[in-house]
Amino acid sequence: MRLPIVDYPKIVTASLKHFGPVFQTAAQRQHFCQYVTGLIAGDKGTVQAISNLFLNKPDQSVLNKFMTQAEWSETALNERRVELELGRLHRRPVSARAGRLIIDDTLAQHKKGAIEGLAYLKDHSLNRYVWAHDVVTAHYVNRQDQFPVDLRLYQQFRVKYEAQRLRQLAAQLTLSGYQHYLVELLSYHWRQQNFKTKTTLAREMVQAAVRWGLPFELVLWDSWFSRRPLIEQVEQAGKDWIGGCPKDRKVLYQGQWQPLQTFSQSLSAEAYRPVKINNQLYWLFAKNLPAQFLKRRKLRVVVVYDTHLDLTKTPLFYISNRLDWEATRIFTTYLDRWPTETLNQDVKGNLAFAQVQLRRGQGIKRHWYLSFVAYSLLGDQGPPGRSRWTVRGQFQSTGQRCQAVVDELLGYLVHWIVRQHQAGQSPELILQRLLA
Repeated sequence: MRLPIVDYPKIVTASLKHFGPVFQTAAQRQHFCQYVTGLIAGDKGTVQAISNLFLNKPDQSVLNKFMTQAEWSETALNERRVELELGRLHRRPVSARAGRLIIDDTLAQHKKGAIEGLAYLKDHSLNRYVWAHDVVTAHYVNRQDQFPVDLRLYQQFRVKYEAQRLRQLAAQLTLSGYQHYLVELLSYHWRQQNFKTKTTLAREMVQAAVRWGLPFELVLWDSWFSRRPLIEQVEQAGKDWIGGCPKDRKVLYQGQWQPLQTFSQSLSAEAYRPVKINNQLYWLFAKNLPAQFLKRRKLRVVVVYDTHLDLTKTPLFYISNRLDWEATRIFTTYLDRWPTETLNQDVKGNLAFAQVQLRRGQGIKRHWYLSFVAYSLLGDQGPPGRSRWTVRGQFQSTGQRCQAVVDELLGYLVHWIVRQHQAGQSPELILQRLLA
């Protein structure tokens, strides 16, 4: 939207009753409304772009301080957002058996620059390296209901590389370079002590989801997260799980430990069963096998070929603690991960999740959580489908819901122009104010 915003949309002002207590002053609550409105209605998610959307273009430094320096808790904001989503979810009877917590990670790409947490990472969808933040996320799905739950920033710490770099600095050390070396040394030890693996971040989010009372009995993740610490955490919480599995994980078959890829090569074509899911043909095989990485515990291993049963190619592998489930049930349940892909596209494409240009970690994290708030508030613009059981709107997609807000803001602008004209201002003066 390029026309000036003269008032906030109803979904934002109404949310102050729920989110207002997070903020300490009326000014902070106003900045919250500005930022969320800008994420929904704007073309860019930068502080400057959001400030420029409003009439009289308030100084962007004020909004920047709200994001980077003001005292308010972004984690408390997210907890209240999850409470809001749970309130919507429980407007009708909800089965925990149908609930899934989905663990995933996504890249928020940036241009190279002095932005905290930025790393040079491989984007597998593009098959090249990009500068990005690696954000580990948790999403909730229960049949047609879905919403983001939480996020964590994964920050790389490559011990060998960092240690080698310190040794090189020490070898070239001069009297004038001691200060720089000490700063690098302190940075090394701080990052080493505060480093958390993706698995650890995922465990934290599972704990939070249980603590917040989300109704789910199953956790889903891709092959990267199929690791013992996360599996143990999920099972301690009394939850089942299904995950993708790397082809090099070893299982015990015919008295020998062998990688899954080697195991699959011993299977004949007759071992697989064809299954059609949503007009797509798959070939499935399942067997309970001890897994080496889980200390010889038996897991349900599912081997899958997509469309064509070509034994010369490497199939996909899935594992689960549900030894009693059939291959079809495990695979179709794993496909419930798909909503996390569409949700990531929604917040990136429509709500500027990846467009943040703040430099410090706290401001970046606040931007991400406010994008989640914008997504949740847009639920009041659409029909059932994302914890929206009682909503009566006609808008199906996130883009359509954003456009509905823009249309509402346009209506406010038209009424504002009429009031200014009725108060005696000339069209020239009104236009001058709008273009200022």
